Amino acid sequence: MKAIKFAIFLFLLSCGVFCGKTRGVEIKPYIVLMPGSPNELFSFDLVISADPQLSAQSFKATIGSVSGPGVLTFDVAASETVGGESAYWVFGNSAGATAIDNGDGSYTFGDGPNNGVAEQLLENDIMARYAFRWDGTEGDYTFTLDLNTDKSYIQLPDFVSKEALQLPTGSWYEYPIISADSSSFTVHVPEPTTLILIAMGGLALLKHRRP
Repeated sequence: MKAIKFAIFLFLLSCGVFCGKTRGVEIKPYIVLMPGSPNELFSFDLVISADPQLSAQSFKATIGSVSGPGVLTFDVAASETVGGESAYWVFGNSAGATAIDNGDGSYTFGDGPNNGVAEQLLENDIMARYAFRWDGTEGDYTFTLDLNTDKSYIQLPDFVSKEALQLPTGSWYEYPIISADSSSFTVHVPEPTTLILIAMGGLALLKHRRP
């Protein structure tokens, strides 16, 4: 029996050494902007939520699909506003951050390993920003990440090895994020506040005009 247990231990140990187990880098969405009227920006960052104790050359994150009762139009320029040492993880990368509308309902934010120097990954570092123009339709919008390591990954200093991205487990979310699972999260976007203010203003005018 002891021999069998020892053999299992050696097998697991060899797997850990030679099989290249992927640890994964845990990220969490953080709501940056909520729209107050149609055509205003809705945006969120993907932030490192647990210290991975890694350094990396580059990364890529892909939103595979967006669904909801209205239309969210990807805004490339607003997505690329994450820049500079104080805001964005890979600030030393000469290529900079690039946001791409892939044209098939998916959106990519990433960079290229052009600086030649790995940067340490730290908790609360911003990895990616996604900004959309909102059409004004209230409701629940679900964002699904494409966690295939060809589409979403952290590239390690050897320029070859990759770590997968992953969302936290458990009930980590809070309003306006109303639900989440291993690959997606849902945000409730409320009705436009400006329309409410307009309606209140109209009522005030009517009251003022009464004899």
